[in-house]
Amino acid sequence: MFSAAAAHATGSPVLDAQADFRRARRRHTVARVGRLLARRPPGKRPRTLATATATIGGRRRMEVVALNSIIGTLEPSPLFDDRFRPASEVVRHRWERVALAHRRGEALPPVVLHARPEGYYVVDGRHRVSVAASLGLGDIDGWVTGTRRQT
Repeated sequence: MFSAAAAHATGSPVLDAQADFRRARRRHTVARVGRLLARRPPGKRPRTLATATATIGGRRRMEVVALNSIIGTLEPSPLFDDRFRPASEVVRHRWERVALAHRRGEALPPVVLHARPEGYYVVDGRHRVSVAASLGLGDIDGWVTGTRRQT
């Protein structure tokens, strides 16, 4: 079901979820070190949608959204990098609980997203997006407001 998860399964969902978090943190660290060695600017946080431009109300619809089209969050998020990798140990407990639910095949609520022409912004569900991306999933269910008009 989950290619990345299945490739790293020990048979204990709790241990696997903990290993998933450590692996995601290592990916963040390796990316950060790579940027430093390449003398590129430090890693970015997810884009933030200015609350003045966000009208989150309105009609919501359920969509299956490609994870690579989720580009930011409604509020600033220093706990994740721009690819939603955990940038802090602070998120460990909650992140591992979400990963454990994935490992056990438990249903998780859809994330809440706001669509803009440039991509989707997370209103609720940063941990779920982070875990799904880390496990190699291609998409995620979400309640979406706003519209994505391509010009």
